[in-house]
Amino acid sequence: MVEVRRVRAEEWRKFKQLRLEALKDTPIAFVERYEESIEKPDEFWQERTVRGAEGDTRVMFVAVADGELVGKASCFVEDDITDRVSAHVVGVYVTPAWRGREDVAARLLAEAIAWGREDKEADQVRLFVTDGNERAAAFYRRIGFVASGDTIPYPHDPEILEHEMLYTPVMPTTR
Repeated sequence: MVEVRRVRAEEWRKFKQLRLEALKDTPIAFVERYEESIEKPDEFWQERTVRGAEGDTRVMFVAVADGELVGKASCFVEDDITDRVSAHVVGVYVTPAWRGREDVAARLLAEAIAWGREDKEADQVRLFVTDGNERAAAFYRRIGFVASGDTIPYPHDPEILEHEMLYTPVMPTTR
């Protein structure tokens, strides 16, 4: 049985482990690089986890199985970046052993979407998918995201594009 909930500040070591795994497993899906992240001090991971656990404009949801973090999704409010209140989903990852099981990824996204739309009253929920990450794009389409047509260059290689996807509710985001 997997529990999906907001991360707890004291779980920073488990978050660090999961994040480093994600960066190694699917580097194209993230802006951060494993080689740089592994060198970060404990304080970096502690502060990041506290922001996800206790922040008002940023949240991190985790999937927990047998006391271990097996997935995560973060969301933050962009009320100063766009002309509307936008919730931006980032850092979605499910460890390989749990992909496709118990709807872990969909449950994480449902929490992030509900937090943005209901708790923060965002006008839109968006995310970006990098060229070549078709598995993620297909998953996001299944749960109600559609391509907006807007793109940005991937920071580590401007020849690669990141495609914006906007959430268009096709199913309830009940918790």
